[in-house]
Amino acid sequence: MKKLFIIVGIMFIVLGLCTLQAQQFKKYQIKSGIITFETAMTMGKFVMKIKSVVYFDDYGMKECKDTYDDNGIKESFFSDGKNLYLTIYAEKTVYKRGAAFRGTEYRFDWNEIAPSGKAKKIANMTVCGKNCEAFEMNASGALNTYAGWNNICLYLGGNMKGMITTNKAVKIEENVPVPAAKFKVPAGFALK
Repeated sequence: MKKLFIIVGIMFIVLGLCTLQAQQFKKYQIKSGIITFETAMTMGKFVMKIKSVVYFDDYGMKECKDTYDDNGIKESFFSDGKNLYLTIYAEKTVYKRGAAFRGTEYRFDWNEIAPSGKAKKIANMTVCGKNCEAFEMNASGALNTYAGWNNICLYLGGNMKGMITTNKAVKIEENVPVPAAKFKVPAGFALK
């Protein structure tokens, strides 16, 4: 019986430490923000541009990426800090996409990618007025360049067989209030 109490006690300590570590994790180095991105896909003379806006709070654990088309907002991919959801506005439907561990967007961290040996650090880049660390990685025949600031990926560019894609921050608002509604299922929408 004494062994059982010891085992249960150790389990509570380990569970408490894991919970504390998860609560202390900061995906980004700033508490909240709103970042507007422009994505451009170019192949020959064909160019397609897409606007997206990323909202985040709680150091990136709550996050929402709104994607726009010519008619306005098309979809939102968001994390409420526990789960991931995809909102399709034309369908008035939200699809639950599983557990969220790190928000919705890529966390830029050279120290996490360097051990893979697949990336090469390059000169810093200035993106939207921010001095960003940068690296290149060749993946599946595409040379990709990443640049980030405060663990936020502000630039991703790639070239795969003549198709050039860039996703670049064009406006950054730091430590601003973000509406809580960005991390919730919109009223009147079906949840599947």
